Amino acid sequence: MKNYIKIILLVFTFSCQKENKKVLEGKWIFVSNYNIPHYTLDGFEEPPLPPKNDLGFNFFSKDSCEANSIFYNLKSLDVDYYRESFGRKTVFKIDKDSLKIFDRSLNKWTCYKIMSLDESNLVLNYNDIQLKNYVKILKN
Repeated sequence: MKNYIKIILLVFTFSCQKENKKVLEGKWIFVSNYNIPHYTLDGFEEPPLPPKNDLGFNFFSKDSCEANSIFYNLKSLDVDYYRESFGRKTVFKIDKDSLKIFDRSLNKWTCYKIMSLDESNLVLNYNDIQLKNYVKILKN
């Protein structure tokens, strides 16, 4: 009986991940963010993250996406007149309730917890520091 329950849970988990990928497909534009306050042991509020241009994402069907900011080779930033660009395309994966997007500049995965996802709205939690809201551009 326990094995049947495990199988049903596995099927349910994988079907939800496929559904999330299908809903995620499309162009998402950044709307707003909310900095979650954090406090030091002394009770002082820590400063929020510095502002960053966040223009959204464009998710494709084959686990690839396009960030609306450009990835750069950080080694090329030592030279003032030349910056090597990796472009905007990268890969992503959904693992349970997490969205992982590969940062080609830093050569590591950036993880977001999916707080809410439906046909037109996406809310991501970035390291319990920021909540980021995105809206999907719907095709006519």
